Amino acid sequence: MADPQPLLELQRLDSEADALRARRDALPERALLRDGEAEGAKLASERQEANERQLALGRDERRVEAQVTDARTKAQELEASLYSGKVKVVNELKALQAELRSFQQRQREHEEAELALMEQQEQLAAEIAVLDARRDALASDARTWSGALAAAEAEIDAELTRLATARAAVIAQLPDAVLFSYEKLRAMPRFK
Repeated sequence: MADPQPLLELQRLDSEADALRARRDALPERALLRDGEAEGAKLASERQEANERQLALGRDERRVEAQVTDARTKAQELEASLYSGKVKVVNELKALQAELRSFQQRQREHEEAELALMEQQEQLAAEIAVLDARRDALASDARTWSGALAAAEAEIDAELTRLATARAAVIAQLPDAVLFSYEKLRAMPRFK
């Protein structure tokens, strides 16, 4: 009967290699990178939404700014007409004064709206800064995790190479029929 030691050694080497491959697949850095990618996608989506809100606020601010300018211009025109001395009828003067107050009121309302939009833009800029800081921190973490993952994989791969070399030496000691039967049994599905 053939010596069972090489076959037992082959089984031990294969079991050790299987454990190393499972450990390689389950490295915590891999999960951290996967979670980091998901977080990065979420941050990118939030940043895109913030960009769209920023553009909308910019459009609103330009619109309100134009309204302020229009109201100011009309108020200045009315004021010039009022004080030009061309209008002599009291009722017309009262109407001009009322219209002037109306445009000055509109100007104040538009200026307040413009200030509110500027405050919203400041808040949004702060939100964007936070998102960008989180994105940068996540990118830094991802580089760290990638480096740690590469180092852990290299260590495991070196061990797997050592085991493959030892396995090749053991296989050389086994008869072909025994090796064929072993490989056939090893390829069968395992029940857990």
